Amino acid sequence: MRRPKLLVVDDEDRYVELLHARLREARYATRCELPGPCWECEVREGCTLTHAHDWAEVEQALARHDDVDVVLLDLRFDLPRSRLLPMEGDARARQGLAILARLRARRPSLPVVLMTSADDLDLDELAPLDADEHLTLAGEDAYDARALGLLVARAVARREGPTEGGGYVWGASPAMQRLRRDAEVLARTSLPTLLRGEPGTGKSALAERVIHAASGRAGRFVAVDLGALPPSLAAAELFGTARGAFSGALDRPGRFEEAQGGTLFLDEIGELSLEAQALLLHALQERQVVRLGENRPRAVDVKLVAATNVDLDARVAAGTFRRDLLARLNPAAQLTLPPLRERRDDVLTLASAALERLFARPGPDRSLLEDYARAAGLEGAHARLVALSKGDRAPTASRDGVTFVLSRASAQLLREHGWPGNVRELELLVGNAALLSLADAMAALVPPTRSSLGASAARDADLTRRPPRMGSGLGAGEPPLGGVIPLPARLVRDLVSRGWPAAAAQGPGELTPRAQLRDVARDLERALFERLYAETDGDFEAMAARLLDGDATANARRVRLRFNQLGLKVRG
Repeated sequence: MRRPKLLVVDDEDRYVELLHARLREARYATRCELPGPCWECEVREGCTLTHAHDWAEVEQALARHDDVDVVLLDLRFDLPRSRLLPMEGDARARQGLAILARLRARRPSLPVVLMTSADDLDLDELAPLDADEHLTLAGEDAYDARALGLLVARAVARREGPTEGGGYVWGASPAMQRLRRDAEVLARTSLPTLLRGEPGTGKSALAERVIHAASGRAGRFVAVDLGALPPSLAAAELFGTARGAFSGALDRPGRFEEAQGGTLFLDEIGELSLEAQALLLHALQERQVVRLGENRPRAVDVKLVAATNVDLDARVAAGTFRRDLLARLNPAAQLTLPPLRERRDDVLTLASAALERLFARPGPDRSLLEDYARAAGLEGAHARLVALSKGDRAPTASRDGVTFVLSRASAQLLREHGWPGNVRELELLVGNAALLSLADAMAALVPPTRSSLGASAARDADLTRRPPRMGSGLGAGEPPLGGVIPLPARLVRDLVSRGWPAAAAQGPGELTPRAQLRDVARDLERALFERLYAETDGDFEAMAARLLDGDATANARRVRLRFNQLGLKVRG
């Protein structure tokens, strides 16, 4: 990844000093002739050329550096009036907004991180900022160099757009596109990454196909399902054992060592015992592990990705999860996977990918498809899914494989289904429907075994069940009709109706008794807004679509206003 170039705009030196001390992997747009970096310069003391202090100096810096990637812009500028841009209101307290307006006139798509939070701005000031897709509010991250580095990386990635490949199906929903950018940014860092989401949303696939693939690490991807391990064995599984550590223990490396130079994925991190949590915290802090029964530390270099579908903050409050471990897992940079019911436009895309993946894997399902292709006289054994929409005609047969067809009614049923099991439920349903339909089609083509028939009957069966030959009744060169297999609407309907137990409705959690019912109602409303904010990754328009009827774009401002009134803070 190319090192980003930053332009810091601040009337003081606090931000540039913080960044120069803690974010040295970046380049900086200075107004100086010397090559830098500034922290190695012999004339650093008292130098004012490290960054821009007002709009005039911003123009100088941009003239010298046409490759600035991100601008870090302060909001308040305590400067003489002669150095301030004219504007309505308090020009010192809001000078950053005036500079931002000038920047947008010159460089409309240049990413800007404004070093303030939504709480410090009026609604009239927030409205145009919300519409600026290249603007990020730093919020509390303005005082944390590591968090600022992530904001910078995200801004650069958003501008460059996501990379292709990886085999992960993203779909077109805005939440998934944001997740894509953030995942690829975090993959390139050494920071632990925490994945949150309901069961079946694809956390393990995201970890392997995206984060590990984009990390550039040469080592293996190693996955551990902590929920499937007895609590007493989790530490031995992760950190390894020495012979004699306990009854039956052998010299064996743990999963940390197996993932050396690669990625370690810990699913269901919330199920780890407190004892094992302490060992995990030590491994993350010291970058070394000690096998059970040994005293010798072993250095490890792994990218840690942890996943959970439980509220770890609630577990911390209950005393079953360590607060310091949660902090080390970097919840500020967590990735939240939305449930499938919030990605209805992606359902058919995911269904098609699931079917192709099912028949691409070596095994009995692939063998059945190949047997059918030979029996039907096809030249290939590829599989694809076609979902009919209004006005579509049934697809024509193809020589190179099998086309599974989903009727309009079935496609609509899949879009409207609630998917309590999320992507996992969809993959299972599509796989079952395709395999049952393929087996029925195979039975219609392949004759009964000869051992159960006489010679004459077997000959008759061959003649009656053999598919049409090329040119025999289909027109010269036309492929056989066996290349198209409908997925019966009744079968799809039955699979949907009996497929997955519905998840229990999410309640408000523990309630604190209040003197007035209105206070209880406010607590419930606040909890709802917090959950929706997390599930939509801070997208107020998506929150408005779930809360209010009408135009979600117009209602987003009302939702944001209520969000602020409830005392909640927007994360930058």
